[in-house]
Amino acid sequence: MNYLYKIHLSGRISDDCVMDLANVKVCLYRRSDKKTASLAAADPKTTFSQLDADQVAKKSALLLAEGVTDENGNVDLQLIKGYDGDAFDVDIKIDEHHFHLTTQAPMWRKYENGYVATWDYCMAPRIWCHICGIIGKWIICGQVVHCKTKAPIGGVNVTAFDRDWLQDDPLGTATTDSNGYFWIEYTEADFKPGTWIDMELFGGPDVYFHIRHPSSAPLLIEPPSKGRESGRENIGHCFCTTLCLDKFVPEDEPYPPPVFTHVGSYNHQTAIDSAPGDSGLINPGDRAFYRTIRLNGSLPKKFAGGPMEYRFEFEEVQADGTVISSWTAVDMTKISRTVIGQLLKYAPAYPGDPNPIKSEDYTVNGNPGEKEANVVGGWIQVPQESNTFGPSGFFQPNGNQIRLNTRTVVSWPSIDLTGLATGISSTSTGKPLAQNRYFGLRMWARKVGDPTTEQVAGVCQQLAVNNTRYDNIERHPIWMLQTLSNQLGVAMVDIQQLIVGGGCSGITTDLDVLFTAAQPNLGVVAMSMSGPGGPYSFTLPAAVPGEQFGTATPNFVVKDLNPCAYIVTLSVEMLLTTGDHIPDKLYDHIAFCKV
Repeated sequence: MNYLYKIHLSGRISDDCVMDLANVKVCLYRRSDKKTASLAAADPKTTFSQLDADQVAKKSALLLAEGVTDENGNVDLQLIKGYDGDAFDVDIKIDEHHFHLTTQAPMWRKYENGYVATWDYCMAPRIWCHICGIIGKWIICGQVVHCKTKAPIGGVNVTAFDRDWLQDDPLGTATTDSNGYFWIEYTEADFKPGTWIDMELFGGPDVYFHIRHPSSAPLLIEPPSKGRESGRENIGHCFCTTLCLDKFVPEDEPYPPPVFTHVGSYNHQTAIDSAPGDSGLINPGDRAFYRTIRLNGSLPKKFAGGPMEYRFEFEEVQADGTVISSWTAVDMTKISRTVIGQLLKYAPAYPGDPNPIKSEDYTVNGNPGEKEANVVGGWIQVPQESNTFGPSGFFQPNGNQIRLNTRTVVSWPSIDLTGLATGISSTSTGKPLAQNRYFGLRMWARKVGDPTTEQVAGVCQQLAVNNTRYDNIERHPIWMLQTLSNQLGVAMVDIQQLIVGGGCSGITTDLDVLFTAAQPNLGVVAMSMSGPGGPYSFTLPAAVPGEQFGTATPNFVVKDLNPCAYIVTLSVEMLLTTGDHIPDKLYDHIAFCKV
């Protein structure tokens, strides 16, 4: 059977600075020890380690697949014949350095002639910056903003320098993007001593910056002495900074076009399979959307020669893209409180106030007393305030357009699972799992009150959504009965010996752990047991679409357990997202005594 594992790797320096990791060799290795399941359920932030040559050599015979990431950090790995779906180690090699990231137990999904799974992993700052230190990579991530309004400034050229004794070293130049961000990468060769003139007085790069207009006109020229100031002197391998310009975007510069580009943090053209008939899931990651989603992009003040207003519409479609219901306007009952920007006003609290520019949220459907955009006939008018130092202030958009509550666009009936027994399919009561529903979303923009200027400003053609809840889930009725409702999915674990002998029965030589996990967008299902000598792992039956259930097989000898109390834990991942956040895993626990 063919197994294809699709990986996307990135590294994070700060909340706003994430880079795709290109030209990284990724290796998958088979595991066979008893801690595989518990390691697979662990957070990769806790499993990272550097490997020495002996450790790498010992793994060579266990290699399942290897490949190198492309410029976007993506790599597809075809596992060798004989692999049967078990958990494996994920290691990487950068230059001549080897690192262990984590152990994965993928949720394999059937495709044309085999199985496929995906993993989107962004290394935490402490991990990625530690690797940078080992491989000799240095990174500066920064943002250029207006000093008073804090508005981002794009399209300017930023050069970083290292302050030396006689001859300063240019570290690199980058151009800011539309959000004012820039990246500069360099190596030790760019600032380490070379000649007696190029002499570093202190231990590392001491940075200062020049900012120039694309025409080469200077906008900010920091003096070299800036590199000796606290926070700039002897910086580490990862450095983040914010630079500000007194000069803002020229008044006669045209406004950017209005456009709806993202659902949360995902570009709906490149990070979501959103073409008609596609899955409507994020790619990579295979997550559907749920709850309230943030629709965002570019939100200028002007359009068609005047103040701008906008609105959204939705339509429901079938999985193959066939339209079920025609385009319908998103009214205010379907929009949750949305902060579309800030009102900035020069209002020092006292003479010499170091923060004289005060900000206030500008909202759509905001709370009582908040500053709100006008809405007329369902059209949201973009605020027009444009004078920071005047009484009206200055509206600075943040790109947010609306927060759409997907639970209100259609009805999502709950599914009653009364009578469902642990260990069998969630559909055994006659209630099938609710499948994803699919929607198109589009934004319209126009000059305020002028229908002749209306124009479509971005369309997401197919978005998978699932808001179905599950009620009356009865978990381990013999041992501390729990009845749960309004659940995103099903997570149930029980022990056959307790069902037959009573909740306080002792376990001797047999341990039959039953479980049921269900969700239309089911992720990794894992089971472990804690107690003396643990953690202990189990082998689970293979999953079927949306479900995994049956009897878990202990990877240990039950009669050899020490007499004591033990706890079995089931965790269930749900592949859902708001575009900005994912739901917590579902958990269920049951305890027993070994006698």
